[in-house]
Amino acid sequence: MNWDDLKIFRAVVKTGGLKKAADKLDMHHTSCARRLKMLENDLGTKLFNRLPSGYRLTEAGQRLTRSADIIYDEFNDIELDLTGKDARLEGDIRITLPIGFATHLLMPAIHEFMQLYPDVNLDINMTYRVRDLAARDADIAIRHVDNPPHSLAGKRVIQIYRSAYASHQYLKSHNPVNEPLDCHWLGWGDAENHLKWPQKKKFPSIPVRGNMYSDVLQLTAIQDHMGIASLPCFIGDVAPGIRRIPTAEAEPNDWIWVLVHRDMMSNARVRTFMNHIALAFEKHRDLLQGKAVF
Repeated sequence: MNWDDLKIFRAVVKTGGLKKAADKLDMHHTSCARRLKMLENDLGTKLFNRLPSGYRLTEAGQRLTRSADIIYDEFNDIELDLTGKDARLEGDIRITLPIGFATHLLMPAIHEFMQLYPDVNLDINMTYRVRDLAARDADIAIRHVDNPPHSLAGKRVIQIYRSAYASHQYLKSHNPVNEPLDCHWLGWGDAENHLKWPQKKKFPSIPVRGNMYSDVLQLTAIQDHMGIASLPCFIGDVAPGIRRIPTAEAEPNDWIWVLVHRDMMSNARVRTFMNHIALAFEKHRDLLQGKAVF
C-alpha cells in the first residue's frame, strides 16, 4: 500500500467527507477520490459507503482505520525523534502564538532572530487556537495559560497582567463608577465567564455586549469608543487614545509559556528560538506586569 493513499483515507475518516479531507491535505477533491478508489482496488475491498450525508466506513474500512492510526503514530514518533536530535541552526520552525503577542510585543525580537539566523525559516501562525504539537501542527507554541498539558515541555516565562480600558472620548460621556448601567463591557466568550475577569468583579453592574474573540479586535473597538474591554497591559497601556478606566488596576492573569513537544527539546534551532523569545519577554517585564504606564 502507498502511505500517501493511506493518509488520504485517514483524512476522509477524520473529516467525514471527501471535500473536507481534500482541503485539509491541500489537494483537489477529484485527485483524492481517484487515489481513494485506487486504494480500494489495490486492497480488493470497499472501504466506504458513499452516502448523501458523507462517507461512512465499512467493516473493512474500520479495520484499516485501526492499522492506519498505528502506522501514523509510528511515522510521527520517528519524525519527532529524528528532528528532535537535529543540531543544525538551519531549516524550518513552525510557531503558533496569539495575535496580540505577534503584533504588539514580539515582532522586533522575531525580526532580530531572523537576522541572527538567516538559514532558519520561521513559519508563523497567529491564532488563539491550541494547535497539536504532538501531531506536528507546530514546533513551538507561545501561550498564556496556567497549566499546559503534561505531554509538553518548555519555559514558564512571566505572568501576564490585565486591566480594564476605554477610550478618552468614551470616558468623557460614561462613568463606570457612578453610572455603570450606562456603560458596557465588550464580551469574549461565554457570558458566565465574564465574572471571572478580575476587573469585572469590581464593576459587576456593567452589562456585557457582543463577543470579540481577539485582544487586537477589542483594542480596535474601544479605540472606536464602543465600550470597555479587559486587555493585557502590554497592549492597553501603550495604545493611543485609550486609558485604564477609573479605579482599575493591573491584575495578575495567566502565565506565559513557550512550549514544545518533549522530543523537540534537543533540537538546536527550536531550543535557540525558545531562549531568544524568553529573553524578549523578560526585557518587557515591566510592560507585561502593568508597571510601565505611559
